[in-house]
Amino acid sequence: MFGRDAERCDTVIQDAYVSRVHAMVHFNGGQWNLLDQSSNGTLLSGTLLRHGEHAPLREGDLIRFGKAVDGTWEVVDLADPVDTLWPVRPPARPVLLEFAQVLPGDITPAISVMRSTTGEWLCDDAGSLRVLHHGDVITAGTLSWRLEMVRNDQTLALVAPSAPSGPPARIEFAVSLNEEHVRAVLHTRGGTVDLGERAHHYCLTTLARIRFADAQAGYDSGSQGWVEMPELSRMLGLDVAHVNVQIHRARAQFAALPGEGKVELIERRRGSVRFGNIAFRVMRGEQPECLWVPGDPVNGNASGTMTADLTRHALSN
Repeated sequence: MFGRDAERCDTVIQDAYVSRVHAMVHFNGGQWNLLDQSSNGTLLSGTLLRHGEHAPLREGDLIRFGKAVDGTWEVVDLADPVDTLWPVRPPARPVLLEFAQVLPGDITPAISVMRSTTGEWLCDDAGSLRVLHHGDVITAGTLSWRLEMVRNDQTLALVAPSAPSGPPARIEFAVSLNEEHVRAVLHTRGGTVDLGERAHHYCLTTLARIRFADAQAGYDSGSQGWVEMPELSRMLGLDVAHVNVQIHRARAQFAALPGEGKVELIERRRGSVRFGNIAFRVMRGEQPECLWVPGDPVNGNASGTMTADLTRHALSN
C-alpha cells in the first residue's frame, strides 16, 4: 500500500498530490499487479491508471503516483512473495525469512527466527521457542518487526526437510582437516537429519571433544565436559558474547526439531557450559577421532589412537 495515511499504508509518501491510500501492489494469478485507488491516478511506464484500474508489472516498469515530486519508482524484482518481517518503524528494515536467521541488533543473546520441520515459524525471544502467527510482533532492542505471512498457498511452495521421529541416538560431526568447516548430522532411531554446515557446529565439536577427554581421564558423568566460558572463548578465538550467540543458535536449531526439545544439547551452570547427554562421534577428515555414549563406562576414542592427553593438547592449541 502506497499513500499519505501512515496507519493504512506500508510506504508513506507525504505529498499533496498523493491520496491517503493511493495505490497498491499485490500478487494474484502468479503475477504482481498495480492497482490504482487514487483521485489523481498512477502512471505506469507512461500509461495512466485511473481509480479501480490495474495492470501487471514487468521488470523495468516506472511508476509515478499522481504528480508527486518524490520522484519515480522502478520495478526491479518480481520474485514470488515470501514470509517477511516487516518493520514496525524505522530504522528497522524488512527481513525476508529463510530457513533460519538471526535478527539485526546488538542485544545479547541475539534473537533468532527459524522454520520448524512442520513449516511453522519459531522465535526464541521469550526465553523459549514460541510459534509465530501472521501479524505477530518481534522486538529486538529498539527494533521491531511484524510478521507478514504469504497466505495464498499457490504463491509459494515451501518444502520442509523431512524429520524422522524418535529420540536422538547420536550426533555426528564431520570436521575438515584444517578445522575450518564442520557439518553435523543427527541420527535418530527413525533415520537422519542433516543439520548442515554452520559456524556454531565448531563450538559444539569443541564441547564434545572436552567431554570425551574428561571421559578418557576417568571423570564421572556429572563432572565430564564442564568448561568455563572465558576458557571456551579462548579456545574458539572469540569473545564471550560471540560464544554466547553461537550457543544460542545451536540450541535454537536443535530445539526446532520435532521431539528434540526435551533434550539439552548444551547444559549450563553458573559460568560454565558442557555438551549435553547426547551420544556423539567426531570425524576429522576421513578418520574417526572420538566417540562418546551416555552411560557407557568404556567411552573411548573411535580410532583407538587418540588419548585424553592428546585431545586436551589439541584443544589447548
